[in-house]
Amino acid sequence: FKVFTDAQESFTSWYLDAINYAMIVKVNIINVSIGGPDYSDTPFVDKFREATASNIIVFVAMGNDGPNWGTANNPGDELWAIGVGGHTAEFDIASFQVRGMTIQESPYGYGRIKPDVVAYGQQVHSLRIERGCREMSGTSVASPVACGLGTLLASTVPEHERYKKLTPASMKQALMEGADKLPYESIYVQGPGKANLLKSYQVLQKYEPRVTIFPPELNLVDDRDYMWPHSRTPLYAGAMPLMLNLTIVNGLGVTGYFDGPPTWTPTNAQGELLAVQFEYSEVLWPWNGYLALIIHAKEAARFEPPGLAEGVITFTIRSPPFPGEKEGLSQEVAVPFKHQLLPTPDKKYRVLWDDYHNIQYPPHFVPIDDLTYKMEILDWNGDHPHTNFHPVFNWLTDNGYFVEILSSAATCFDASEYGTLVLCDTEGEFLDEEITKLRTDVTDKGLGLLVIGEWYNRAQMNKLAFFDDNTRSIWHPIVGGSNVPALNRLLDGLGIAFSDEVTKGDLRLGRDKLEVKTGTSIAKLPPQSEVWRLRTGAPVLGATKVGKANVLVYCDTTIFDINLKGNLLPHLFLDFVQYTAGISKPGWMGSGEKHEEAFVSKRGKVPMEWPEPGILDLLSRPLQCFKNAPLTFQPAGGFLEGGQSVSTRVGKESADPSEISAKGEGRGGDIEAINVHNGKEDGWRQSEGGGRDGNSPSSSQGSHLDDRFVQKITARLQPGHAGANGGTESSGIFKMYFQRQVAVFLFVIVCVLLLFIWKKRTRRNKVKATKNRYARLRQIV
Repeated sequence: FKVFTDAQESFTSWYLDAINYAMIVKVNIINVSIGGPDYSDTPFVDKFREATASNIIVFVAMGNDGPNWGTANNPGDELWAIGVGGHTAEFDIASFQVRGMTIQESPYGYGRIKPDVVAYGQQVHSLRIERGCREMSGTSVASPVACGLGTLLASTVPEHERYKKLTPASMKQALMEGADKLPYESIYVQGPGKANLLKSYQVLQKYEPRVTIFPPELNLVDDRDYMWPHSRTPLYAGAMPLMLNLTIVNGLGVTGYFDGPPTWTPTNAQGELLAVQFEYSEVLWPWNGYLALIIHAKEAARFEPPGLAEGVITFTIRSPPFPGEKEGLSQEVAVPFKHQLLPTPDKKYRVLWDDYHNIQYPPHFVPIDDLTYKMEILDWNGDHPHTNFHPVFNWLTDNGYFVEILSSAATCFDASEYGTLVLCDTEGEFLDEEITKLRTDVTDKGLGLLVIGEWYNRAQMNKLAFFDDNTRSIWHPIVGGSNVPALNRLLDGLGIAFSDEVTKGDLRLGRDKLEVKTGTSIAKLPPQSEVWRLRTGAPVLGATKVGKANVLVYCDTTIFDINLKGNLLPHLFLDFVQYTAGISKPGWMGSGEKHEEAFVSKRGKVPMEWPEPGILDLLSRPLQCFKNAPLTFQPAGGFLEGGQSVSTRVGKESADPSEISAKGEGRGGDIEAINVHNGKEDGWRQSEGGGRDGNSPSSSQGSHLDDRFVQKITARLQPGHAGANGGTESSGIFKMYFQRQVAVFLFVIVCVLLLFIWKKRTRRNKVKATKNRYARLRQIV
């Protein structure tokens, strides 16, 4: 089916028509070599889910945004899809393949494991549309290869057995169980491994409908490379829980249910010291579901000697009968678990990374951190220690540090347990209760604070605004590279602030050269501070002591973010943490400008403004402790432990309870999610050569913004409306749009005139040509 124009543009409605036709003619297998970051296109995803429920096997390319991390494309990241990655002729994971867990569950849950299988996808010979052959590489090629393998496997199943033995579930099970694990690669890079046709054939020949789970066992000790990053996250009392998101494939039927909640059964003494919580699909449909594990070490484990905690997770799935059968089927599944259990480490070596206040695309326009990178404008890679910041995670854990993820509000942790809190590339808002607590944690409890900001400039944000032809709406960033005004409101009580200056240049610290591509700068620091400047004079690194804690602020993520293609310096992050935790001072400390009095820079303004109410809602998350918080902070009867009521901002609008929904199907591991209405009719996706799954990456810019935000932008275009900058940004956008329409109109007029002149001049030539043609015919005759 052709669902793209020659310009590689497509609309959701075209896909809906194509899939409807495929279901009408009873197609058995579909390959989908497209993808993009927008998982919020509900009609698009739901139609593929309907096709899978209709027993159509769907293979989907995972995307070509590798080797970047946090780049799993939709719809390949969905539960129902057989997501396909690519390997080389040497059976190495191809550099173009996406990497990392899925992002749509963040921050409340943990992402799913993808791909579901890896197939050959480098320099594959294929036909040209015009003539001849060409070599192609990408998951757009690997997916049809896997689809071909699936078709061969399907042809081996006798026709009278296909209703039961050939389903989307059985095909996924055969491919996953027959796959060969690749050495040294994480499960979030290769899934079960590379496709093996013979082994999958053997699985399918002996196949009987059953329930499987991936991974089938959780041994986080013996296979450290494969189970990264969980193998680097040991369990101990007082820690943030270990979260895993397992995929259930239900071969018993298109619909399935949990027959009671899962159970945890310890098999040794250390296993008795674990508390395991679960989140799971209320309905497994179509053919798939999820089981999220939230694993805590009990307080009794705090002073226990190190050991291996072992146990078994069991659950039972039941499904209605197949056509022609009277009784349904059920099956019990057991998942062995083994992991390290340690005594609680010294707080100086515990690092808490705030993921709760990171806001990503989709569905809202959050711009990329590096404005010099022209192939992408959206920030959608997770900003997580397990995705684009994973070199920092590895460096810290290699040097004896313990990195934990904060996935609930900042009121949901005990500051006395940690040496450093990391706020890295923060886009979200901090609520008043969070600000009060964090200031107290730093000044009174000695919690070290490491803040890494990014650019924020209203004029620069206005330049990124554009009118999208697909959605017929104006796109405007809801924030900069980071939310500098929110950080400034948080840091104001500490005497620290960032500016709205957009900085670029380099800085030398000891032997290291730090590159700043597009960052911010420091506006002020308290007395007794040290400052380092770029060669341009912009202050971008500052160290100080506030109350009982060390605080370090830096103005760009380039040297830590592997996706920004800069000069990575993860060891410098270790230097920062050692300083903030009070362990030691780096060798380069003392080489900057020392300020006995308060440091104040005159470069740029200090943004402190609140966003507009509609945007404020998009950037705020509830003040609540979820199951991803320590047990002592989890809600009890609507209240936080200690009697503190679950509330929202003080002095601001209360969050609408209807905006908070329970976990949804296909959102494995979601504890509780904010449901933001997205009034889309048509999404926009791109294919190979021009999109997320092509050989050259580019942005998919077709997702709608929130209706309220679009209405707000539209209102700002009305005469007499004054925006945050006196209406200048709105008038600028309207001016660009008006100029564009005038240019198109003039272009059409010119084309019509040229066509008229051409027809007038060719009329005489046509008469002559007709006479000559008749003369020649007569001569031939």
